[in-house]
Amino acid sequence: MKNTARLLILTTGVSILCAQVPPARRRAAAPTDSVRPSASHKIALATAGLLGWHVGLPSTAFPNLTFLEAAVKTDAAGIGAIEGFNTQKVSSEIAKNLDSRLTPDEQTAVKNKLKALNVRMYAYHVDKLGADDKAALQFAKDMGAEIVVTPADASSLAALDKLAGEVGINIAIEARNPKSLASALEGKSPHLGMATGSAAGDRLMALELRSGAVNRSQLFLDLAKQEPAPEEQPDKCSNCGRPYGGTKPLFIAIDNPADISKFEAAVRPAMGYRVEQITKVVPITSVDKVPAADREKIEAALPKQAQVQPKKPRKLLVIDLCPAGGYYHTTIAYGNLAIQLLGKNTGAYEAVFSNDLNNLKYPKIKQFDAVFLNSVVGEVFPDPDVLNGLLRFTREGGGVAGLHGSTYASMDLSEYSAFMGAADGPHRVEQATLKIDDPTSPITKQFNGADFTHTDEFYHFLPTGPFSREKLHVLISLDAAKTDLSPWNVRPDNDYGSVWIKSYGKGRVFNCAMGHTPAFYEKPEFEQMILNAIQFVLGDLPADTTPSATLSARK
Repeated sequence: MKNTARLLILTTGVSILCAQVPPARRRAAAPTDSVRPSASHKIALATAGLLGWHVGLPSTAFPNLTFLEAAVKTDAAGIGAIEGFNTQKVSSEIAKNLDSRLTPDEQTAVKNKLKALNVRMYAYHVDKLGADDKAALQFAKDMGAEIVVTPADASSLAALDKLAGEVGINIAIEARNPKSLASALEGKSPHLGMATGSAAGDRLMALELRSGAVNRSQLFLDLAKQEPAPEEQPDKCSNCGRPYGGTKPLFIAIDNPADISKFEAAVRPAMGYRVEQITKVVPITSVDKVPAADREKIEAALPKQAQVQPKKPRKLLVIDLCPAGGYYHTTIAYGNLAIQLLGKNTGAYEAVFSNDLNNLKYPKIKQFDAVFLNSVVGEVFPDPDVLNGLLRFTREGGGVAGLHGSTYASMDLSEYSAFMGAADGPHRVEQATLKIDDPTSPITKQFNGADFTHTDEFYHFLPTGPFSREKLHVLISLDAAKTDLSPWNVRPDNDYGSVWIKSYGKGRVFNCAMGHTPAFYEKPEFEQMILNAIQFVLGDLPADTTPSATLSARK
């Protein structure tokens, strides 16, 4: 099975992990040997949360290496799954084949190394599987595999089906004649499927792609279209991206690490299609979700008039989409209420609330003057036409505002993170002292330059991310001298910006990383800032976007 890339469709459920764990449930990170980025920072890994597709490398992708050496290389390639082979040596220390004859201690050593690398053996290839070879299947399951790939003839299918059911694992039969095998599999349990070089209906478990042939955009799109329609499942994970079930997990094994980037480019339309399907079951968050008492406080904090009159009637598109895998903030409703009332009360703009991402495609996006991303988190922009439309719109003179979690959208797309000015960082709800970095800006002048304390979920943006005063005009940041930053030690410069603006071509970008707590929306100064920022991105309120580092150098 060398020189092939496989797409393995698993039949077990997929777990969608929260992008954020409440403080009370956090634990110290376990020691790790892994060097790859987190799942949200790589397209090939982000497919799991959105589509249930797990991407890996076969251990034979690295000739002359042992299985564990290949696992290290797999992690270094930025991939978190591997396919093991029973004909491959385990390691230089364990000079045995990767099979059921390993002692319990040797098996434990293999699992411990995979755990340290955070690499999972999703698939296990057996060169010959007997009708009573329960030990091989049990070994695969004990090692964490979901599927066993093996050759077999039609006469052994009934016995293998029974064996797979007893062990609780899937078997993909390598098909020389897919039509004949599909016929032979009729009536067999879902544990049995086929491995073939083409789509094979419901029985497809392993789609084998030759090396260099992973740029199969239409194939991936077709597979995405075969998935069951998404449906909202709010009871499965409270605020965890309002998960949407229906996907059939897949394991994609790419035999040449150099092909990973080609796969990532090819799979984006399929991811975009899935997001589009999700938007059909995800309405904009209703402002009716704001409790009456909190609504009164928000209304009391709203400014009565705009800082400047709009140059023309303005239209603001508001999006709050959080696809599966992205954390869903309950205070999105608070933001929507504030945005709605600010436009209605001041006449500064008309707010249009819609999660239809087709609105961002060019030239349709041109009907709006600016876009407001209200704490969008998760895989929002995988569709190239959607992201390119947003970037082009801004570059040609439009505006984009982001609130709270919006830098956490599509972090696997570096162009989006750079566009917004930041990506991710450790965070929790805490009290901090904020300083006004630019008290003269029309966006923040209502604070009168005075430091103040505020409780929110503050992001401590990583130094490896795009946040930099070399590129951003920082308006508000954490005061390192007055805030306890000892739990974090994230940035050597202790520079934790929270609100900034920037120019992007002829357009404008605003981002505020606060907004997790209801208290944010109940402070008049913050409500004024939101209105001012909207008028800025709409093009009505001029503001200096010179990067802060440039301004400091001039002094």
